[in-house]
Amino acid sequence: MTAVIGILNKNGMTMAADSAVTVTGGNRKKIYNTANKIFTLSKHHPVGVMIYSSSSFMETPWEIIIKLYRKELKDKYFDTVEQYKDDFLKYLKANDYFTNPEGQLSKLKGFAYWHLNGVKERVAEQLDGNKTEAEILSDFNNFVKLDIEKSLATYRDDDETLSDFADYTLDRFKEYSENAISDVSNIVFENIVLNADIRPLIDNLYWRYFKSFNFTGQETGLVFGGYGEKQIYPSVSAIRISEVIDNRLRHQPDKSDEISDFNTGSILPYAQTDVIDMFIRGIDPYIESTYISAIEKTLTKHNTAIADIIGASNQPLSDAIRNNDNNPILKELIDEIRKIKQQSQISPTIETVAILSKEDLAEMAESLIYLTYLKRRISSEEESVGGPIDVAIISKGDGFIWKKRKHYFNEDLNKHFMSNYFNK
Repeated sequence: MTAVIGILNKNGMTMAADSAVTVTGGNRKKIYNTANKIFTLSKHHPVGVMIYSSSSFMETPWEIIIKLYRKELKDKYFDTVEQYKDDFLKYLKANDYFTNPEGQLSKLKGFAYWHLNGVKERVAEQLDGNKTEAEILSDFNNFVKLDIEKSLATYRDDDETLSDFADYTLDRFKEYSENAISDVSNIVFENIVLNADIRPLIDNLYWRYFKSFNFTGQETGLVFGGYGEKQIYPSVSAIRISEVIDNRLRHQPDKSDEISDFNTGSILPYAQTDVIDMFIRGIDPYIESTYISAIEKTLTKHNTAIADIIGASNQPLSDAIRNNDNNPILKELIDEIRKIKQQSQISPTIETVAILSKEDLAEMAESLIYLTYLKRRISSEEESVGGPIDVAIISKGDGFIWKKRKHYFNEDLNKHFMSNYFNK
């Protein structure tokens, strides 16, 4: 996990990120504080990119991909930050050494194995070992079918579809995945023969999953920020990327914003946002939701208590009170809380951000990342935010400037690297 943030106003924007990266293998997990999460997207123009969550895409480290893209981009520029993002996506799709067919099928098989193995484990818990082998096999197939149908019921025909999958048909997916899913199914279920009506359900479920906004596996957030050639104020365009299936990239929009005369300040945290959200809103989001839930339960208990007191003396009134809909009261309460947060915390904070200098923006961003680290450090939670904090400032006039940056090498011993930077 990680914590990254972008803070913007008319003077410029700042990016800040911690250095923690979690590496898992088998049953082990280790945290390293050496990850780079902020990069210049162009060596010649004021635009950068931050990454969070997974540090790789289709098994290739993002750092390699970003630097290869930067090398190909050279001094080319675009009118907006969003166009930089779109061009980067084109680059990902065009280079099959990131998204080769074998790697795509491997991702599909990995998902199928994870899902079908989960189905098998859930079904095994429901079987009655005292039945005959034929009965157990029949029950197994019935339970598998019910489990997959339950998952399939969570998808609807009008669900949003990822842009690259807008024209992706079920028949096309069946043709692409037939052998891969069969191979995995044979491994997971071994000698168990599944009924013929189960495979179409699996195909339908996976087709709906891969074209949906549902990301359950490895994914990465990419936050593009800075200035396009025709932008005088900074903007952020962010996306979340999962994997590539059948030469189609699974990606969806994330929190984005643009500074204008009508929007003069913005704070955009990503990944582990709880501490920063508490700073912006004035209350921990989890505590707030707990309060609302507790109030909802209290109202229900209050209605029940009054209904019990009235009892049979006036049964219609008692039933009406017991079944009273509390949602209008809860909505009014939530609206009032939202109004108070906006007036007393969110608006004053954003108004302050709007007038900060570039240096103050950087200090604020670094402080918010540090607060997230401190919260993890003094709690019993895993220290998944930590290490040196990298901070960059991007402005229209000065471009991309590092305020704080860790290096794995000594600059004084590698002057050739610094002098050749623009020649690479």
